[in-house]
Amino acid sequence: MSVTTAAIGDPGSPAMLDTRDVVEMFKRFSRTVYDDARREFYRKVNLNPFKPHSQYVLQLVEWSFLDWFSFDCRITGVEIAGIGPEGPRVELEYDALRGISPFLAAAEYLHDHDGGVGDAALGDLREVDESNFASMFWIRDANAVQGRLMVEDLIHGEFYSVFDPMAAAQYDGAHGGLIVNRIAHARGIWRSCAIPLYEARRPDAPDAKADIAKEFRNAGYTPDVAGLLRFFYGRAKDTGLGWEDTVSLRNTSVLDRFLNRVCV
Repeated sequence: MSVTTAAIGDPGSPAMLDTRDVVEMFKRFSRTVYDDARREFYRKVNLNPFKPHSQYVLQLVEWSFLDWFSFDCRITGVEIAGIGPEGPRVELEYDALRGISPFLAAAEYLHDHDGGVGDAALGDLREVDESNFASMFWIRDANAVQGRLMVEDLIHGEFYSVFDPMAAAQYDGAHGGLIVNRIAHARGIWRSCAIPLYEARRPDAPDAKADIAKEFRNAGYTPDVAGLLRFFYGRAKDTGLGWEDTVSLRNTSVLDRFLNRVCV
């Protein structure tokens, strides 16, 4: 497993693990944990099997599984130090307040077994593990020169200055639009640390932002990556509607009832 940096060309970028490597580590040494997590993820996303999805969407869901498994899953009974022919003795934990993430477990193992993670890198990885989260972000400003986005977390109501040169160049000068992504704080800076789950330049009006924020906050709906994927590409638990269906119903006041059912 290799240790990379979060942004090529940024000498201050923190150490980072490729989530694909984290998943492959557990797939090899703890197949039961991997299989259980994969079933749980696709159950939560709930893609409509009767609706055709583009290859890009299917690949995006697969990429998102790597991040969800690495960051959002929790495992207990971690004895990765004892990896042998039978692998580490770990179990998938369904209580989010228990256990540690596979990402942190892999970082600790590489640090303790001369796997290329030194003390400074481990500090970076611990900070990324503790701070990262995925949400829906409204673009308040984008500056390509600075490589930064000023965003508002529509689900939780917080504001962030995020270092993301690629997104800043793409949305340079924008004052509106939506990016659904994961960010993490390390070495004093918030950075994007995953592939965006969803992006839209329109709608970009303030009232659209207010509507989205109100619907999520009033419903108390705080989804993880699997929940966000379900919202945009999957089906609601009770209605069976996808995001496209929901958008078409926005002007009929059905959206309120849809969101209420999603978080039941």
